[in-house]
Formats: sequence, C-alpha cells, structure tokens
Amino acid sequence: MRRFCFNSYELNNLTKYKDRIDRHIDVYQVSTASSPKNNSLIFINKIDKQILKNISSTKESIILIKENPEIIKDEDYLLISKENIVLKVDNPRREYAIILNYILQREKATYAEYKVNALGYVLGKGVIIGNGTKIEPFAFIGDYCSIGDNCIIKSGAKIRENTVIGDNCIIKENCVIGDEGFGIERDEQGIPYRIPHLGGVVIGSNVEVGALVSIAQGTIEPTIIEDYVKIDDCAFIAHNCKIGRGTYIIANAEISGSVVIGRNSWIGPSAAIINGVKLGNNVTVGIGSVVIKNVEDGIVVAGNPADTTENLRRLNKIMKSLLAKGKIKSFS
Repeated sequence: MRRFCFNSYELNNLTKYKDRIDRHIDVYQVSTASSPKNNSLIFINKIDKQILKNISSTKESIILIKENPEIIKDEDYLLISKENIVLKVDNPRREYAIILNYILQREKATYAEYKVNALGYVLGKGVIIGNGTKIEPFAFIGDYCSIGDNCIIKSGAKIRENTVIGDNCIIKENCVIGDEGFGIERDEQGIPYRIPHLGGVVIGSNVEVGALVSIAQGTIEPTIIEDYVKIDDCAFIAHNCKIGRGTYIIANAEISGSVVIGRNSWIGPSAAIINGVKLGNNVTVGIGSVVIKNVEDGIVVAGNPADTTENLRRLNKIMKSLLAKGKIKSFS
C-alpha cells in the first residue's frame, strides 16, 4: 500500500474545511472501517453501532461520516471524536476522493522519470527482485514492487507501484498489473472526481498471468490473487477482488469490482461477473455467462443471467412443452 505524510491543518486550505480543523494530526495512509488503522484517512458511508465499536480504538485519524443524530450520542462515538478528527459530510466517499486527491497532488508535483537499464527494461526505485527471476526487455516495474524467486516477466509487461508477486510466477506479454481501478464520485456541481487507488495488488506463488490481462489495484486494501491461480489471455480483474487458490480464469473473462471467488473454480471464456458477487469453492461458470448473484460451493451456472444448469434444463423443458402446445411461437 502506498503511504504519504499529511498534516491535518492543511485541510484548512480547502474552502469547505476552512476553520473546521482545530487540531494537529499526521496522516500516513488510508484504511477502511472494517480494518481501521491509526493515523489514516477513513470514510464511512453507512455508520452504525457495530462500525463504531470496530473503530473505537482508532487514534489520530481523519474520519469522514454521514450525519446521524442517533450515533452521536453513542459512547463509542464520543471516544472516537476525542481521539480523532471526525468530519460530518453529506457524501463521505466523495469527500474522501476530494481530500485524497488533494493530498496526493501535493506530493506529486512532477512525474517520476524512469530510465531503461542495461538489460532493456525499466526498474523503479526500491524494487526487490528474487533469485533466478528473469525479466525480458521492454518490461516496466514500478517503485517498491517485490517479485519473488524464479519468476518470468515477459516483454512489455507493466507492473505498477507497490505490487507484490510471489515465487515461480509467469507474467506474460503486455499485461498490466496494479493500474488504477475505475472509481468515480461527482461533487455538488456534477464534476467527476477519480478516487485514488492505493491498495496495490498481491499475487501469490505459482501464478500465471496471461498476455494482455489487466488486474486493477485495490482502492484501499489490495486486490488479491492467491497461489496457483491461472489467468488466460485478455481477462480483466477489477479493483478489490479476491481470487481463491487454484482458480482458472479463461480468456476474455471480466471480473467486476469487489468480487470474491473461492478455491479451484473455473470461470469460462467471455464470462462476466457483476461487482460485489461472491462465488464459492469449485464453482463452474459457463462460456459467456453473466453472473449477477452469489453462487454456492460446487455449483455449475450458465446463461444470461446465469442460473444453475438444473434450472436451465427445467426451463428448457417447459418452453418446449409450451411450443408443442402452440402457446408460444418460438423461444431462444
């Protein structure tokens, strides 16, 4: 995860926060309400007593919440307000985007200059490369990446900042790992703000990433690809996903944001999975399927929208019966 250094008093430079910041806090990172860290920037869209309890031990942080008259009477809220800067806003996610963009723009007045090394690839600062790892010409490896032992990074691969890759991995031609995901919020005037992604990507060992694959980094926590995952060419894995050990993702599959896929599953060619869906272990998703709801362990689904093969056979039988009786003219 990318870190930074921000003095809370600097928020007074933003018009809407002018004179609202009356104490000094140093913020070094972002974190979530489910896994809060001290000295971080946190947004909470829907706050309740359970979330308050979860963040009650957090200190020296800037916390953005929505106004809630009931919550502000809670003992945990009073403790949080004492130990942190709590800002009540209309849209915490949008304000998080605005504040984080402001923080990062201060730190990045100019883009880093990269140079091609003697072996023909670009290597950023603070990169760790394991023993026996081979990197082909025209690859790009950003700052503070870590690549394990005996990996192969093929020509044209782009591995962005703060990516972690385990041992014995193959990263094929022209894939992009750790690029910023697609997260947008609009302000009161309808102007879109891109939400910065700082979570990075963590890839386990014995993983294969195919040519032209794109894996977006996490918004706050990392996008995770566990051991022995095999990703075919031209697949896309969005931000905040977790792909379980031994799962295969076949060519042109699209995995939307925050999808969780269990172990040893099979995602067919050109399948699409809507954001936030959870698939269990040993799940099979058929070619071209569009998955819009959770799938339990061991289930085979197909179609658009995807359904179990048992339900699809049952529906097919009913439709054929209606067709034979002349109640419908055709079906597809």
